[in-house]
Amino acid sequence: MKSFTLFLIAFILFTSSCKSIFKTSAYQTYLNSLKSAGLDQTAMGKEWIEIGKTALNNPNTNLVLPFKDEIFFRAEQPLAVAYQISYKQSSKIKITIKVKANNASKVFVDLFEDITNPKSVINGYLSDTVIVYQNKENQILHLRLQPQLLENVYVTIEIAAQAKLAFPVQNGKNSDIKSFWGVEREGGARKHEGIDIFNKKGTPVVAVEDGFITRVQETNLGGKVVWQRLGIAGPSIYYAHLDSQLVDDGQSVKKGDVLGLMGNTGNAITTSPHLHFGIYTSSGAINPLDYVKITDSIPKNILANVNMLGQQHMLQQEDRVLPHHITAISTNGYTLYDHGGQVKYIDNLIKPLLKYKIKKDVNDAFLMDKPAFNAVPIAKFNSKLGFEVLGYQESFLFIKQSNNQGWVKAK
Repeated sequence: MKSFTLFLIAFILFTSSCKSIFKTSAYQTYLNSLKSAGLDQTAMGKEWIEIGKTALNNPNTNLVLPFKDEIFFRAEQPLAVAYQISYKQSSKIKITIKVKANNASKVFVDLFEDITNPKSVINGYLSDTVIVYQNKENQILHLRLQPQLLENVYVTIEIAAQAKLAFPVQNGKNSDIKSFWGVEREGGARKHEGIDIFNKKGTPVVAVEDGFITRVQETNLGGKVVWQRLGIAGPSIYYAHLDSQLVDDGQSVKKGDVLGLMGNTGNAITTSPHLHFGIYTSSGAINPLDYVKITDSIPKNILANVNMLGQQHMLQQEDRVLPHHITAISTNGYTLYDHGGQVKYIDNLIKPLLKYKIKKDVNDAFLMDKPAFNAVPIAKFNSKLGFEVLGYQESFLFIKQSNNQGWVKAK
C-alpha cells in the first residue's frame, strides 16, 4: 500500500505539471491520465471517479445568494461538492474561489449548464480565481469542486448574483425607482414600458454597459433621448426625459460614461426630474428592473460553529447513528460525508448526540472500516479493554477503543 501511495503521489505531481494539447477540460484530462496509468481500477481511483459523478446528481440545492462556503478536502477521503444555482437572464453570477494547499495544489472547478450531457462551459484546475457567468437564457447551473487524489485542500467559495447592467444614474440607489414596468398610462391607453428613476435635475445619466450610440434625438413623448446599442446584435437601451444630451450619433461609449443629464423633458414636463429607462430586444420591450437593480453581493456571516470544520460527528438517520465528517460550513449550514463517501447537506445547526455505552459482547477481533461483513480491518479489537459506543447500524457498532475508531459486529 505504501509503494502504491508513493507511486500515486509521483503520478499526480507529473500530471499536474502537464497541459493537455487537446480541447478537453482540466478535469477530463486528469481523468484520462488516471485511466492511462490504470489508477481508475484501484479502490481509491474508483471512489474518486464515482464521487465526482455522484456530486453532480446530489448538489446543494439550498443556496440563498449571496452564498459562502468553507470546505476542507481531506487527503485520505476522495470528495467532491456541487451546488445547484438558479440563474436568471437578467443577472450575472460571480464566483470567487480561494484555495489554500501545499505544493501549489489547486482544485478542479467545472460549471455545467446541462448535467445530462455534462460538458462544462467553464472549467479549470484553479487556485485563487474569479469566474463571471452570464447568458441570454434562464439556466439551472451546476458547479462542482473536486481536488486531485491524496491532497489536503482548503477552499472558500462565494457565489453572488449581480445585475447584468450598471445602474443608469450616477450614485443612484434602488429606492430612487418610483414608477415600475406595466403601470397604466393615459387612462389605460398604454402601459409603462420601463422604469422611472428620480433624482435632482442635472444628475449624470450613465451608460449601463459598453456599446455605441445609435440615436440622439428629441421627441414629444420622451423629450431629449439617447438610444444605445449593446453590441452588434444586442438590445437597445433607451434613456429619456434628459435635460441635456452629451453624446453624438455613432459614438462608442464605455460602461459608466456620462450620456446626459437628468431632466423632465417631453411629456414629463409636469413631473419631477427623472430618467425613463427602457430595454428593447428584437421581440420588443422587456422589464428592465432586474437588469439594473443593485443587489447585495457580500454573503452573510457564517453562523455555524466553524470549529466543527474537519471534525467527525455522529448524525442520527432513521434507526441508525453514523459517523460523518464535516467538510464544509456555509451560510446555509453544514456539508457532511458519511463512512460511505455520500455527501449530505444540512441546513440547520447540528446538535451532537450524547455519547453512550452499551453493554454488549463483540464477535470481531478487529475494528473494521465500515459496517459490512466484507469490511477491511483497520485495527485490533482488545476484548480486555473497555470501549465507547459512538454509533450503530443494524447489528454493527461504531466504537472508540483507546485511540482507534471503527466498526465491530455485536453478538
